[in-house]
Amino acid sequence: MRDPIGRVEVTADSVLRHAYSPLPSPHFLDSPSAAELVKRGLLTPFAFEGRQLIRARKVGFTTYPWEWTHGQFLQAASTTLDVAETALAEGLELKDASALNVLFERERAEFCDHFSVQPIERRQWWAYGQFLRHFVFPLAASCHRGIEPSDVFKAGLDGLSPESARALLGTKRWTSRISIALMQSSGGNAAASSEPAASKATLLKPLHKGLIDFLRWQLAGLHRAPRASMWAAYEQTRSHYPAVDLARKRAIVARWLSGVSPSWVADLGCNQGEYSLIAADVASAGVIAVDADMPAIEHLRTRITAATPIYTVCTGLDDLPTGRGWMGREYRGLVQRLGAQADVTMALALIHHLAIGRSIPMSEVAALMAASTRRHLIVEYLEPQDPMVQELLTNRDRADGAGFTLEAQRHAFEERFRTVEEIALEGSSRRLALLEKL
Repeated sequence: MRDPIGRVEVTADSVLRHAYSPLPSPHFLDSPSAAELVKRGLLTPFAFEGRQLIRARKVGFTTYPWEWTHGQFLQAASTTLDVAETALAEGLELKDASALNVLFERERAEFCDHFSVQPIERRQWWAYGQFLRHFVFPLAASCHRGIEPSDVFKAGLDGLSPESARALLGTKRWTSRISIALMQSSGGNAAASSEPAASKATLLKPLHKGLIDFLRWQLAGLHRAPRASMWAAYEQTRSHYPAVDLARKRAIVARWLSGVSPSWVADLGCNQGEYSLIAADVASAGVIAVDADMPAIEHLRTRITAATPIYTVCTGLDDLPTGRGWMGREYRGLVQRLGAQADVTMALALIHHLAIGRSIPMSEVAALMAASTRRHLIVEYLEPQDPMVQELLTNRDRADGAGFTLEAQRHAFEERFRTVEEIALEGSSRRLALLEKL
């Protein structure tokens, strides 16, 4: 919508990019360089259907920067620079360096804005300032101030401004590599050269190559060690499940998933992805794994390969934005995306965290689950004496049980689902239920 060159139309199986005027011939997309980017998985695959229309492959599930981890921002930044450097070999530059021009296909970041190239006209890369706002400054805030890059994008769609970065990181940081980036951040609209186009590109390409190398150096200093959290080691440290119950739980979930033959499965509160990986063996299209704990999601991402159809979303379920962008329609909210795609949603060891830990009424928890699935729900009910329920009640100073009973849980979900099967895990105070949406 915001591209002056063309517009985007999303269909059931592809993305159509309509140019307002015929693309020049040859165009960057005609070049062997573009074909090589596609082959390397850095540019979304596409095909021409005329000089004013290209058809691109859709990613399995779309995620946005406010749902990414620190590591995903680094991947997206590196992909953007790879595309910029490849275009540079053709005498071209990227017009935009927005994080929103990158999508994740399973474990891999790919650039999706096929029209975002133009001839080099200036000494400075025009999109340099945007690259800083969308990648370098948010990553620096993450490394030095513990503010996740995704939180930056929850506050605004244009990343972190130089002024905000200076205020946030403090003057001592300006002896580091980030200070050099800030000193150059206002140079994005340098005057155009008066040289002829061909010689202009020849003269300016080394300057642009140096800038790309400089940004790679910036990114190299913005890696961080994996952060610890109480949930990142949950699979290894949990003590409230007997081993036999864990094995039985996995077997029940796998049987139910196989029985309903889903294309897509959503795993809400996925933690490190124990059940997401089980679902990935069954789902014909993919799994959408959602959790608020970034270290847990980062751990799950280390398990994802090209053969593992898992798409991660790092966000809290009790504070989900709806649509964002122009009139709230440019970027759909997570519940809208899940509800349109997930055939089965899993809520395993989750509803007590929402109902007690976040004080969400059980009827609203059930409403969220119903809105997040097209057909089925696999949910885990807990009895009031469950150790995790008791711990949450103590932490919330709600020793009365807060009305968290099996009957209350069943009643809330049976208003929106019918029970297909319910099974008790005999060694614990938990029950699994397969539900079908009414």
